[in-house]
Amino acid sequence: MDKKHDKLMTDIQRILGTQDFQSEKEMTDFLKKLMEDEIPSFPKEALNFEEQAQDLVFEAYELSPEKGKQKIIEALDIDPDCIEAYEYLASLEPVAEIRLAFYNMGITLGRELFGGEYLEQNKGFFWGLHETRPFMRCMQAYADGLHSIGKTEVSVTIMEEMLELNPNDNQGVRDLLMLTLIELDEDEKFVKYEQMFKEDESAAHLFNNALFAFKTKGEGIDANYKLSLALKQNEFVAKQLLSKREQKTLPNTYGYGDVNEANLYTFFAQYVWPEIEGALTWLKKHNPK
Repeated sequence: MDKKHDKLMTDIQRILGTQDFQSEKEMTDFLKKLMEDEIPSFPKEALNFEEQAQDLVFEAYELSPEKGKQKIIEALDIDPDCIEAYEYLASLEPVAEIRLAFYNMGITLGRELFGGEYLEQNKGFFWGLHETRPFMRCMQAYADGLHSIGKTEVSVTIMEEMLELNPNDNQGVRDLLMLTLIELDEDEKFVKYEQMFKEDESAAHLFNNALFAFKTKGEGIDANYKLSLALKQNEFVAKQLLSKREQKTLPNTYGYGDVNEANLYTFFAQYVWPEIEGALTWLKKHNPK
């Protein structure tokens, strides 16, 4: 994630918090003028402890890891509940178990800070709220990490919680969730989320649908049709899945139908498709390129 952009959005949220708009138009006009000018940063003395700690974390990302960690120590000294600080520590940690522990700490703090009445009022909109995004990012990284070390059931629990907090799924957790549900034979849950996101035309969604149809019904009209839709949407996925070369990295960006979208899906799917008996043979048969 672009931390400079995150810092910019944080400053905008702080500025908006100082205003008392009487109408939506007044707020829109204010934002338009604000974006035309340089967004001011708040002086330290104008910030509360939580905001001061957040700014220290932003500063940490601009420094070397050694100096950055010193900023994080300062941040946690000011605000022990700073989720962003634990997110930062996790991002630097090479040991998976320790990295997951840091993300889990961020999640624990988030559940405490955004529980109770806050949860009742805002459940369903957590990605749209600036203050809950670090919590949601920790949840996604934690779920991905759990999945990578084989703790798939716990990973599913986290991802399902994320979809309750943010049904729009701006983070795209449904892709890994639905793939994992195929792996775990959770057919009813898969159908639930397939219907929930039936308008999704991404490669991940289409290839997951095809794989699920093949696994549950075998090769036939339904599975073949769904595979044809997937192959038409992204021609690179089949080549990646059929290749013996392991996809080891996640792309930073991707577009519908491009090779990066294929790399993103293959990163997780390359371990699931071979587990479904006959799936790769079926895929090769319908993709003779």
